[in-house]
Amino acid sequence: MSIEKAILPIKINELVSLISTKKKLDSADAMSYLYTSNFYKKLFDAKSKWWYMSGLNLYKELEKEKHKLQQTDNQFKKEKMLSIFCVENYRVLKKMEAVEVHALFKKLDVYGFLTTNYDVLHSQGEEYILNEISAYIKNHNQ
Repeated sequence: MSIEKAILPIKINELVSLISTKKKLDSADAMSYLYTSNFYKKLFDAKSKWWYMSGLNLYKELEKEKHKLQQTDNQFKKEKMLSIFCVENYRVLKKMEAVEVHALFKKLDVYGFLTTNYDVLHSQGEEYILNEISAYIKNHNQ
């Protein structure tokens, strides 16, 4: 038996205990928290030798990953809200059905435009955003 195979169950047990304590989760939920992470897979990388780290440092690395995923998820939710806002307001402006606007936005990659320009657009007013979308669509059709 390799050293990592011998040590990993001990480290995983330590990590699950830390997760359970710090997150106030029962053991089953703490195991789910660990086993559903990409970090768990990294523990088996023989080259990185994660098992040499303390349980607390392993926990910190796991939390970094979870925090990064949460930030990504939060950003995705914000971008989705902007897209919905744009579909609904463009629909009213152009007197179209939502499904037609969605098909148009998808065909011309307006959703990609909104995501790429989220930082600028989300802080602007409705009129500015709709003008930008109209200009994007006009330029795309030329």
